[in-house]
Amino acid sequence: MIDIPFRSKEVSWLSFNSRVLQEARLPETPLLERVKFLGIYSSNLDEFFRIRIATLRRLARLGLPPEKLGIPDPKETLQKVNQTLKAESRLFNEVYDQVFESLREERIRVITDKEVPPSLEKHLRDYFSREVLPRLMPIVIKSTSMLRDLQDQPMYLAVKLGRKVGSGRPLHALIEIPTDIPRFHVLPKIGEEKLVMYLDDVIRFGLPMVFEPTHYDTFEAYAVKFTRDAEMEFDNDFMDSLYEQLSEGLKAREEGDPVRINYDANMPKPFLRLVMNALDVVGDEDSKFPGARYHNRKDLIKFPTLGRGDLQYPPLHPVPPPRIDTEDNNLFRSIRTRDILLHLPYHSFHHFLDLLRQASIDPLVKTIRMTQYRLAKDSFVARALINAVRNGKEVTVLVEPTARFDEQNNMTWASRYRDAGIRVIWGVPGLKVHAKLCLIERIELGVLRSYSVVGSGNFNEVTAKIYTDHMLFTANPEIGEDLLQIFRFFDRNFEVPKLRHLVCAPFTLRSTIYGAIDAEIAAAQAGEKAQIWIKINNLSDVEVVRRLYRAAAAGVDIRLIIRGMFSLDTGEPDCSIHLNAIGIVDQLLEHARVLIFHNGGKRRFYLSSADFLPRNFDSRCEVLCPILDPWLQEQLGRYLEIQWSDTVKARVLDSSLSNRLRQPTDTTPPVRAQAAILEYLSNLEHQDPQGA
Repeated sequence: MIDIPFRSKEVSWLSFNSRVLQEARLPETPLLERVKFLGIYSSNLDEFFRIRIATLRRLARLGLPPEKLGIPDPKETLQKVNQTLKAESRLFNEVYDQVFESLREERIRVITDKEVPPSLEKHLRDYFSREVLPRLMPIVIKSTSMLRDLQDQPMYLAVKLGRKVGSGRPLHALIEIPTDIPRFHVLPKIGEEKLVMYLDDVIRFGLPMVFEPTHYDTFEAYAVKFTRDAEMEFDNDFMDSLYEQLSEGLKAREEGDPVRINYDANMPKPFLRLVMNALDVVGDEDSKFPGARYHNRKDLIKFPTLGRGDLQYPPLHPVPPPRIDTEDNNLFRSIRTRDILLHLPYHSFHHFLDLLRQASIDPLVKTIRMTQYRLAKDSFVARALINAVRNGKEVTVLVEPTARFDEQNNMTWASRYRDAGIRVIWGVPGLKVHAKLCLIERIELGVLRSYSVVGSGNFNEVTAKIYTDHMLFTANPEIGEDLLQIFRFFDRNFEVPKLRHLVCAPFTLRSTIYGAIDAEIAAAQAGEKAQIWIKINNLSDVEVVRRLYRAAAAGVDIRLIIRGMFSLDTGEPDCSIHLNAIGIVDQLLEHARVLIFHNGGKRRFYLSSADFLPRNFDSRCEVLCPILDPWLQEQLGRYLEIQWSDTVKARVLDSSLSNRLRQPTDTTPPVRAQAAILEYLSNLEHQDPQGA
């Protein structure tokens, strides 16, 4: 039983997604960025239904009392979630209408199939015939149809066909909207106005051509989409091939139980019943979400920019990290001289790619070891590793097989690695490897020297442009030995790694965090300064929450910067003075994980791959890495201070999770943290106290 104030993960996560929708509402957010935030909100919600709602419903069906589950009552949580979702669905549509009305004022107009200017009809027919029609394979629905095997990711148009003259029964069909061509089609410009069409409406326009052989001449088309349970369960018997289990799991995901059914609210009820019966997705009322004309609005993330840079955030241009000698261009020499800390994307991810490329051709490099959780689909990181093994290096990659929604991509890369001669460790039985680690060993003057890379985010050059993360490059031999111990554990799972500097879950991460919090409590109780700063994505572990309440009550100054799930109540009596939290939503996705403990004045700074959720402590391999260089510590501290001072994009995470925007005072100018951090890092180049 939970005996402390503790919000469910789902309710707090919805509050985070509300902050995303809030960005779409703000008139000061550039207009095309507001469109993108609508898409992000919708994409987040899809994943929320596929994962969190599906899990809650399974737990609710179990009927176990909440005290045995160790979480808030799933049935009560589902009720709160459904209330929030229905209110936000209306709000989303209001914001959508406001944003697209503002686009019209900027001479960008989204038109339907009924609004195509006569002068553009030939263009649209040609485009439809050439690009769209070959991809459409209508499925005729009969009263006895069973179409359960249809996928849940695409969207469908449910089409009712009739005749203007004469009688006869109508024909019903489903058309899957293709996903391999753009969701938005830009029409040739007319005057000063730019016209855009949803692919859905391009198909509606072309329905007479699709169904020409049937001799029907009236068409009604309504959007239908269903979201299935995306959780995949695996047996613990690793005697079976995990490849086979994954393949079966991916197939099962496409056939999972429906957790949400979206449909056009204007769809006639008898037609809706026919479609749902045919799809075998007749869910309860809480699964049904009548909506607008268009679904899958996550595609708004890719809404065409139409050359309107004035309606977007200016592009971010990375600044050079001060400790990388661009003239010498030998990264091993730079790292050997001093530790380097990249702050992505303010610094370019290309520096890591440069390190891998240099390692792949350097005759002194003998081995490369790396973990892979999420790679880009056409990954330069993977190419560098394959090139290294071709050049005679011994390369080992731990590929995590159960990285959610990246399972297929990781399976593909694992096969390519093996074909190229890379040694693949296909996960660790019973343990998801979420740590971001790379270890390069190089022979120097007859001695094997380690070069280590530890990050808070994935080795992914695509997300590294839009996610804020930190990446440490170090030649510290003790950290290198720690990484070697962890990779040996990946190889021989019975050997628990013995580490000097790194902290590894599921072995010592929980006890280390408990110990650090307890030390601050002891300091506060002794009348000494005590402080904890935590910046992570999610904080929803009951025991950590309990300790943070205790620390705040003891007088520890606690500052939390949390992007997503947040289960604390900052207004709890005896805690509210010392316990404060914010969440930042802005141009870049806040993804970095940083911990700072005052530690009696000898502050401890850590990068982490882990959020504070039970799974990160108990059923994943995560790594907490200390930052030992004083100047890099100063950078991380200043980084968090800037974020804490944000008065433009920071929301206060108060008791009601109202997402109130922080406001500048009369005596302080507004601070937008992401812009201020870029400015701060731009001025670092000549400030290194250890610089030559």
